[in-house]
Amino acid sequence: MIDALVQFLSGQSFAMMMLGCGTLVVVVEAVRASRRALWGDLFTEDFEE
Repeated sequence: MIDALVQFLSGQSFAMMMLGCGTLVVVVEAVRASRRALWGDLFTEDFEE
């Protein structure tokens, strides 16, 4: 069991999984931080001409 865990942690799949998780966290936080900048113009009712 420990040998399988050590092989997984030292393999390429673990590194790719961690890279994917890090990318997901960065994308989610960027969307949360810039929600007003990204979606603010779509949902405002200010149609001043």
